[in-house]
Amino acid sequence: MLLYTEEQLDTAYRIDCKARTESGHAWVLRETFRPIYENLLESFMIAYDKDAFLADDVPEYLLNSVNDLLKITLTIDP
Repeated sequence: MLLYTEEQLDTAYRIDCKARTESGHAWVLRETFRPIYENLLESFMIAYDKDAFLADDVPEYLLNSVNDLLKITLTIDP
């Protein structure tokens, strides 16, 4: 189970919108972004646990937006 605040989702959404603008992709609605965010966080946590990398089919701008958000919001206890 992933727990996050609405503020964290909003921050991730703003980062994603900026990344989409910079890469020429269309924005998605915030509620459409929610499952994308949850899936990316889950993929990141699975990859972190397995010391692996995310699937090759995830666009780089999405990976960058999640990584930016995680740097400022996520604390991982070993």
